[in-house]
Amino acid sequence: MSETPSLPLARFTIVEVNDAKAPLCLRLATSLAAKIAADLGADVLKIEPPEGDPVRRAPPLLPQGGSALFEFLNTSKRSLVLDLASESGRTALARLVDKADVVLFEESASVAASLRKAKATPVEIAAFPLEMDAAQRPVSELVIQALGGLMHMVGEPARKPLKLGGHQAPYPAGLTAFTGLMTALAARDTGRRAPSVRVSLAEVMQWVNWKAASGAAATGISPGREGKNSEFQVLPCRDGHVAVVYTVTQWPATRALIGDARLDDPKFGTRAGRRQNIAELYAALAPWFADKTRDEIQKVAQAKGVPFGPIFSPAELLQTEQYVARGFLADMAHPTEGTLRLPQLPVQWNGRSFTPRPAPDLPPPHSNGEVPSSYEGGGVRGRPAKDMTPPSRMTATPPHLNGEVGDHPLTGVRVLDFGLLTAGANTSAMLADLGADVIKIESGAYLDPFRVVGKIDSDEGWWNRSPQFRFTNRNKRGLALNLKDPEGQRVIRELVTHCDVVVENFRRGVLDRAGLGYKELSAINPRLVFAAISSQGDTGPERMNVSFGSTLDATSGIASLTGYEGEEPRISGMDVNYPDQIVSLFATGIVIAAVAEARRTGKGAFLDFSQREVASFTLGEEILAASADPNHRLAPRGNTEAGVAQQDSYQCGDGKWLAVTLDTPDPSMATFCAARDRDDALKMLLGKGIAAAPCLDGNDLLRDTKLQGVTLVRDENGSLVKGLPYRLDGKGLAIERPAPDLGQHTEEVLRELLGYEDARLKQLNDSGVTSTTPTIGEV
Repeated sequence: MSETPSLPLARFTIVEVNDAKAPLCLRLATSLAAKIAADLGADVLKIEPPEGDPVRRAPPLLPQGGSALFEFLNTSKRSLVLDLASESGRTALARLVDKADVVLFEESASVAASLRKAKATPVEIAAFPLEMDAAQRPVSELVIQALGGLMHMVGEPARKPLKLGGHQAPYPAGLTAFTGLMTALAARDTGRRAPSVRVSLAEVMQWVNWKAASGAAATGISPGREGKNSEFQVLPCRDGHVAVVYTVTQWPATRALIGDARLDDPKFGTRAGRRQNIAELYAALAPWFADKTRDEIQKVAQAKGVPFGPIFSPAELLQTEQYVARGFLADMAHPTEGTLRLPQLPVQWNGRSFTPRPAPDLPPPHSNGEVPSSYEGGGVRGRPAKDMTPPSRMTATPPHLNGEVGDHPLTGVRVLDFGLLTAGANTSAMLADLGADVIKIESGAYLDPFRVVGKIDSDEGWWNRSPQFRFTNRNKRGLALNLKDPEGQRVIRELVTHCDVVVENFRRGVLDRAGLGYKELSAINPRLVFAAISSQGDTGPERMNVSFGSTLDATSGIASLTGYEGEEPRISGMDVNYPDQIVSLFATGIVIAAVAEARRTGKGAFLDFSQREVASFTLGEEILAASADPNHRLAPRGNTEAGVAQQDSYQCGDGKWLAVTLDTPDPSMATFCAARDRDDALKMLLGKGIAAAPCLDGNDLLRDTKLQGVTLVRDENGSLVKGLPYRLDGKGLAIERPAPDLGQHTEEVLRELLGYEDARLKQLNDSGVTSTTPTIGEV
């Protein structure tokens, strides 16, 4: 009988302290970070007030009155009731935290000051950057999306800005806090002091919306709401809506697929021409969609390599073929609600999913105040029980992998980076920011597309000047190597013996066909952690589907909840591509966890990430609610939010927009804002204790250095780049090297790691295996 492996975080104890008086958006972030750790096996003890976490009563509600939001956010945890207003409650908490590895809490919590000084590593969730000195400023999810510039990107240019559907401010912050938590544990694992972690929702939102600042810095013009002026739009079809998404290179296939002679007009032959004639373009596109179903459209489009995206609701995701095939959704037995279905963690680790256990109930009267995470006779059906190593604090210091112990948490870890664009390149960049030696692999024949998409001129060396490339590739070394050449493949196999991690987000099968997939590389290096990031995941009937971030807006369910009330769904658009951004916030933490396991066991891991699943994970409570109630159907609802009295964006007298959240309805709010300039209205509302914020654009973000916090920083050339979305010991990252030129460090890396001498390096260069210039001409 084979031994069941322990869960990767089973060695750790975490205390989660939710202060009922802290803003809800902060508490949701805290709970999500703790949930991820708990589902991965950490012993997470949730501290609740005597009346229970208020989220237990928050919408969406289940048929028997329970909260789907609470059930989703608190899987696999234990619960303990403590009255932290009493001396005995605070003393009991101090004893628990003293024995824990990590304590998670909100900045505004009544016990925050004492938790920052505890022996356990503090992971603190805040609303704003430290520089804003705004701990008492009213806050809401809408306010955070407005401050981060995200609302400025969604909707019609002449109409009010929109928020993304779901909890798309606290949940990315929760993913970030989990990665920060793993960073601290990784530092301690290698004998370093574990740093404190601080995550602010505003900084995370700016980090997610980095293209707004990047675009404004490059051109002086901030990208913004394009709506019906965008090349990416949503069209109705016979049974719903479809997101029309395609890249520049996919336009010929799109035109052939639609088959309308009007699209052959030369004015549609370029992106600029299509944008200038956008109304005519969509007049030609719309009829083709109108008489077809979403399934028909997806199948014929994918056959042509065109990434159109059917828009699915959370309820429809329950039966989505890809999710069913991958087992992304788990059935969980609940004592009063029956069988609930909810997303598992959006990663498969060596083919294994992390099945959650039910959230704890409130303890009965006269008990010791503690309840376990599983109900009597409950739990998940259809899967064998997992043996878990008893949680305990680590005392031994395992050997680090490469190099000497340094100041950064990941010093000594080496990463072979095949990441492109955002999802993969951002994940490896975050590892580099933490001290890993990240070697970015490109070739002259296949550049990272951001070198081209972000092209700002046509002069010699244009491929080294893209601001988009600079943002996602700071702190890396660059090696240009032709992977189609057997000699290039040979070099990779030699390099992998010196590496601990591979990150890639090629289309499925690309590295396998080159003999560089996980099977081949792990045979060379058994402790290798191989992070495969793809749109759909590495398995399932849709694994080969082509997609874009906006495609995943649609297929993940987020678009179905985004839009003006009573109108068609909306996608985040090409200047956001929201699912592309958030996957790396989660993937980085999982990679760090896998590296720690490789250190401990000597065995590597294949990590299979689906960007679509990560996006759907942020709708976990809506999927769970739909599983319990077939009538739970949601549609775009503007800026309203269940459980919030009134909230919207209002246009002020100077034409600027202000996001406002009210605890009690005020029908005069629109009139109030329209009669004043935005700054005056904002000052008055904040003075009354009302959560409000300007809907900022990219140029606003560049000007407000206090709001920037540590998310926008400068490299040694003075160029703007993206920072870490969290702080360690109150500090942001150090840009130790700017993004590399194409092949800038090829000789350095091959000499240092493989001992190549001049003759070998010249041979590789002369044969085109290595290069420093594009070999494909003008891209």
